[in-house]
Amino acid sequence: MTLPANRYRPNARQRGEDTWRRILETALALFAAEGFEGASTREIAERAGVNLPAIQYYFGSKEGLYRETITHIGEQVVQTIAPITARVWESLGSGTPSRAQLINLLCELVNAVVTIFLDKTLPDHEYRSLFVSRVEIERASALDPLHEIMRQHLLAPGAALVGRLVDRPAEDEQVVLRALMILGQAKILGSRSVVRSLGWKAIDGSRVDSVRSMVNEHTRAICRALKGPA
Repeated sequence: MTLPANRYRPNARQRGEDTWRRILETALALFAAEGFEGASTREIAERAGVNLPAIQYYFGSKEGLYRETITHIGEQVVQTIAPITARVWESLGSGTPSRAQLINLLCELVNAVVTIFLDKTLPDHEYRSLFVSRVEIERASALDPLHEIMRQHLLAPGAALVGRLVDRPAEDEQVVLRALMILGQAKILGSRSVVRSLGWKAIDGSRVDSVRSMVNEHTRAICRALKGPA
């Protein structure tokens, strides 16, 4: 289903940042728990401590609020991965980085994926994870903007690094496939069923560190097996 364009007032967010954020965070929790159809704007307004017209004022409609929630998640993802993405492009554009430097940068990208899916110290982590899982089932196309962010900020630099390692263009299909497989190692652990199968009641810092160590080990082993310049 294609959501209609958000028509809230263009300067509303700047004039009421606290109210805007309170509504958005409440909506994230309710959309995650009850889905788009189950979460009513009245309940969102009551829990956020605002009157019902505030949702229309700031977001235009329930659909606009839903869309803005996805945009907000995308902004959080960018904040997490933008520093490493910038380092990747700077390194690739500055000359000919060594093979070790390329692999280190690729490991940093993988670590960013671990952070996105497992690090519960990030704001709204639990609600964000559940919300995305629910949207993938209920309204998959609504996640297109988030997928584009992941493509631009994770897959594109990842493919560029793999391309350098194998001396092939970043857009080459085999290069993109390898980048997807390397970056996707940690994503599976974002699944609640996988976490339950591990017997994890909680994902604390030591487990996150353990996963980072393991995916780095895997990434380095994969990279050692790739043919490329010495």
